[in-house]
Amino acid sequence: MHHENDPSASTWRDQLIELDLPGVGAITACADPALFADEPEGPTVSPADAPGAAADGEDEDELAYRRRRPTTPPAPETVRATLRDRVPFDLEHTWLVLPALGPVLPTLSPEGMIVADLSGGQAPFEARLRPTDPPSRPSREGASAGAPSGGGRTSIRPPERSWFRRPVVAGALRRRGGPVALGALVGSRRDWFEPAAAAREDLLAAHPDQALERALLIAVEQGQAAVLRIGPGGLDVIPTGADPRVPEIEGLDLLVTERPARCPLQGRDGEGPCRPQGGPWIRAAHEAQVNWEARRSLALTVQACGVCFGEPLPPESDQPQVPQLSHRESVVEISRLHLRDGEMVRIDPIAPPR
Repeated sequence: MHHENDPSASTWRDQLIELDLPGVGAITACADPALFADEPEGPTVSPADAPGAAADGEDEDELAYRRRRPTTPPAPETVRATLRDRVPFDLEHTWLVLPALGPVLPTLSPEGMIVADLSGGQAPFEARLRPTDPPSRPSREGASAGAPSGGGRTSIRPPERSWFRRPVVAGALRRRGGPVALGALVGSRRDWFEPAAAAREDLLAAHPDQALERALLIAVEQGQAAVLRIGPGGLDVIPTGADPRVPEIEGLDLLVTERPARCPLQGRDGEGPCRPQGGPWIRAAHEAQVNWEARRSLALTVQACGVCFGEPLPPESDQPQVPQLSHRESVVEISRLHLRDGEMVRIDPIAPPR
């Protein structure tokens, strides 16, 4: 099958679908075939990756003074083992899930193409002109004393023109189908997060085909690549044609579990606060910390955390004063994203309609 060969396409099969369903609660659904295979004998995580594991030549007394490792994306086997250990949950109804991620640009190609018009009335791309001389910056002298600084306040982009499309997608579903579930599509290693919204199929329309048609219409209007159907019949992925890498999937076995409101970055339930990666010491460490904080902010934007609740936490006794767990960034301040194909992208404003 197509999704067996393309790593990006296979994510649509292996991803975690995590939603807060009205009247049901927080759930995680996954159709990864490895979940339904015979469990491997022995530990699913190598001893070196286990918390508190001793390195060669290190005695147990030295472990008391060893800091816990930074919270990096866990191994897929760790995430699968966590799902298997949870109590399975039977979905009574079928839900149609829509991704809600807007266009973004590769970080390493700021001079590339930008999405300019999603209405279909014009070609959807336009070439970005190479910058010439940088514009002169206006003086802000006297701003602290109350003098006007010119230009006024910068208005926030409306949701329909933003990379974070969940409010718009949820509003469109709500107008057609009543209660809406909010959540995220999450990588199998919890290394990327995409906002998502869902509606109950039987409330969206009387007939399943009609409900799917309405969901596909909303997805196409918002530039989304697919609609996912989860329920007693398993997982279906219906592409919209926006991305040729998205496979068409039908009737995959689906494991649904209740999801505790714990740290969304951790691969196991019951873990404590996450640990930052990198720090302010050298350029590479600073870049690692910026990327890590961007991933944490996005995770806390689309999911709830029952550990830190998105608030800053003081360093623990075995953690240096820097780096420390900071306050999450708001949606409009997130500057970069980790995508499902492993690419790092930066947030770029969508060009206004011409």
